[in-house]
Formats: sequence, C-alpha cells, structure tokens
Amino acid sequence: MSETSAAPAFDARGFRNALGRFPTGVAIVTARDGQGGLHGLTVNSFTSASLEPPLILWSLRNASSMMPVFGTVENFIVNLLAEEHLPEGQRFAKSGPRSFDAAYWDMHDSRAPLLIGAVATFQCRTVSRVPAGDHMVFLGEVREFTYNGASPLLFHAGKFFRSEEHTSELQSRFGISYA
Repeated sequence: MSETSAAPAFDARGFRNALGRFPTGVAIVTARDGQGGLHGLTVNSFTSASLEPPLILWSLRNASSMMPVFGTVENFIVNLLAEEHLPEGQRFAKSGPRSFDAAYWDMHDSRAPLLIGAVATFQCRTVSRVPAGDHMVFLGEVREFTYNGASPLLFHAGKFFRSEEHTSELQSRFGISYA
C-alpha cells in the first residue's frame, strides 16, 4: 500500500505578512471616467518600470470595486503622498464611496484629480493591463510629472508611517543611526 502525502497548504496570511516587511511609499491613483466621475484609491504597489520610454506600474486586486473604472479608463494619475497626506491616504484606503476634498485636490480641468503638495505626480496613459493572479497590473506611459522635496508617507507592516517615525522605530529596535 503506498502512502500519498498532501503538499502543505500555502500560508497566504504569512506570505502577506512577509511582503509587508518591505517598506514602501504610498500613492493615491486617480481617474476620471467617461461620464466625468472622479475615482481614486490608495495603493502601495507603485514602481518604475522603464526610463525609455518612461513607464510606471501599479496593481489592483481583481475583486476591487474600482476595477470597472480602472479596467476601462485611458488615463490615470499616480499621486505619491507626503507625510501631511496621511488623512487622505487613510480615506482612500477604505472601500465605499470616496470624496475629493477641494482643500487637498486640484480638480480644475478634465483630467483626473491631482493631489496638492504630493511628493510626486505621474500623469499617465494606460498602455497595458496584464492579468497577474488575483490582481491586474497596470502599465502607464508617463506623459507629465512633478516632484518636490517633501518627506514621503511610508507604509510598513500594515501601518502608515511618517518618515521620521519609521526612522525612530528602526533606531530604537535595531540601534541603527542615520546621520
């Protein structure tokens, strides 16, 4: 009689926790749909893809309520959050209706909203949507960009951090000193 052993179950929660060990910046991706509606969501899956041509990418869970919007729009904007944007980052991370407060957003023309004071913004044309497991990867050609010297908002281990808070935590936990 031969014994068969089942492969151990993959630890999805542990995998997510392991991925969370990598500190990232935080972005709000925005779009304007064909009817003029404004949409946005917080992501930490943003990265550069190419310098020539200038391409960036980000990903979105297939089950997201935002998939019908981002699955069809031709243009989007990636707004990298500064430390002062923590409330906006939290607001746009929640599911359900999201509103754009004019105190934080430039919404004066036909493009997607631009976050006022963002560390950087990337106005993009969607060039590709690539299915990747339970996510869709969006590749955007950067048409315009801005940046400034503001300190970025960070995300690590499931929490938002201001740069100095994260640095202080690393110093206290590991004795690391940043000059």
